[in-house]
Amino acid sequence: MLRYEHWETGNERNWYGDDPLLQRYAKRYLSAAMYAYVEPRLLAVGALAAGPIDRRAAHTDRDGAPKLIRYDRQGREINEVWYNEGYRQTVQDGYGAGVVGLRYMEGAPERVPFLANSLLFYLLSEAETGFTCPVALTQSVAFVVEKFGSEEQKRTYLPRLAGMDGTAFWQGGTFLTEIQGGSDVGATLTVAVREGDHYRLTGEKWFASNCDADVAITLARVNDRGATAGLGLFLVPRTLPDGTRNAVSIRRLKDKLGVRAVASGELELNGAVGYLIGEEDQGFKYMAEALNVSRIDTALGGVAIAQRAFREAAIYTAQRSAFGQVVQRYPMVQETLYDMMTEIEAAWAVCVRTMGLFDQVHTEGTGGKAEYAVLRVLLSLAKYRCSELGVSAAKRSLELHGGNGYIEEYVTARLLRDAVVNPVWEGTANIQALEVLKTLLKGGHDPFVAHLHAALGAVRHPAVLALRQVLAVELSRAETLIQATLTSDNRRQAALAKKLTDFLYDLYAGIRLLEEAQYDLNQTGDGRRLLIAEHWTRLSFDRSPDRGILDAYEITDEKFTAVVAFEAWPVAVGTREV
Repeated sequence: MLRYEHWETGNERNWYGDDPLLQRYAKRYLSAAMYAYVEPRLLAVGALAAGPIDRRAAHTDRDGAPKLIRYDRQGREINEVWYNEGYRQTVQDGYGAGVVGLRYMEGAPERVPFLANSLLFYLLSEAETGFTCPVALTQSVAFVVEKFGSEEQKRTYLPRLAGMDGTAFWQGGTFLTEIQGGSDVGATLTVAVREGDHYRLTGEKWFASNCDADVAITLARVNDRGATAGLGLFLVPRTLPDGTRNAVSIRRLKDKLGVRAVASGELELNGAVGYLIGEEDQGFKYMAEALNVSRIDTALGGVAIAQRAFREAAIYTAQRSAFGQVVQRYPMVQETLYDMMTEIEAAWAVCVRTMGLFDQVHTEGTGGKAEYAVLRVLLSLAKYRCSELGVSAAKRSLELHGGNGYIEEYVTARLLRDAVVNPVWEGTANIQALEVLKTLLKGGHDPFVAHLHAALGAVRHPAVLALRQVLAVELSRAETLIQATLTSDNRRQAALAKKLTDFLYDLYAGIRLLEEAQYDLNQTGDGRRLLIAEHWTRLSFDRSPDRGILDAYEITDEKFTAVVAFEAWPVAVGTREV
């Protein structure tokens, strides 16, 4: 059981060792051998993130944002980005812990799943989203090289991108957005012209995060075919093999609301050298896979901010008194914290299954077309809703702190500023909804519905049958809604896409929470996650006309302690009330 009243701030604890939620998911979904292999790293990063990395993040946010140095003292253009020393140390600590390199390490007991790296990423994201943005980009570049690069490109770039030596690793970037296109990648105007064993790239990139990356991937037009059909994907190193600087200029850095640690800039490619990845006209396909990696990371980044926001709010309200009572004892405060933890658990139930399917398709290579279609849907569901969760949780945490939450001495203001970027990065909510619609239209409908039925069909514990029936009704409703959307005209489909996406996330999270509850009941007899599954179902599907005011359902002190403080909850099998 967690005793929030004993902690002055969340920084006093190890963010892995003292997080029963994260430990539980790691132990369940990593093999025993892999868990034993990565647990020391998780504990080390849990201490680093809660301590020095978070302190450095506060400094970078307020006083140490990166700066562009255009010229040296002799007037020569050098185009370098200055970073404060604390941030540089965070970079060395983070990459040195294996947040990228772990996946590619030799000597592991088995092929390291993406989930293992994601747990490290999550811990670091609780402290410094501005650093984990470059991490996500580096993971994306490494993954594209791993999956589509030539053998020479793999030998040249993967060891550096996966490096864990603080002086030897390379950071990655994705130079995608152009001013006339935004999310419309098919509007890319950057042109690539072949020159021997490489291409010369000319054009502008409007919003490039980690803009001084050691190596980036970027799209450029290789032929006259329209939209995305004429795009190739290229590796663009910052420094060429002969030691000269590639012809990429940083025009200026963006002055952003949050995530100030990452240098986001406008770029000019002035005949820059680029090395083609794979086939010349398959660039959009390859970049889409890179975005799949960064969308998982963006989803996890949102959940990490939500977890940090929840922890700080739970600690603050457990210690603060108002009107003669500890704030955390007030029913509305308890309801807010209960909602927050329920939503975080739901997000983990979705994300861990998404990462598992990603590993099935890309790490183990055992997934076929059906699994890939389901993965595409889940990636967009997770990216959309988990990004939004970070924002809503940070806002609620700030409100629970009262006026102090708006003051920079508390972390809540920074969390809110940093959280707001996640719904924008790697495709907005509208883009994710359209991605779901497109996948369903292109043959993903049957595999996804079958996936939902299989997941719900696996839930059979007597204590969960009542909730299972509720979700079975909603699953039937989902099939009707999907069919109605897919048979509408194009304009109507686009109008309904986001509503359908929200419904599918709610349903998928509910089914997976129920399965997680069943697992706990079978393993330990603990019904805590059954409480969470019931609450999620009420939050998502309660359509009562009285808005729950006349409902007998209540968050009691005992339920609150179970869900928020992780106290075990005994279950009387065969009863509706849990």
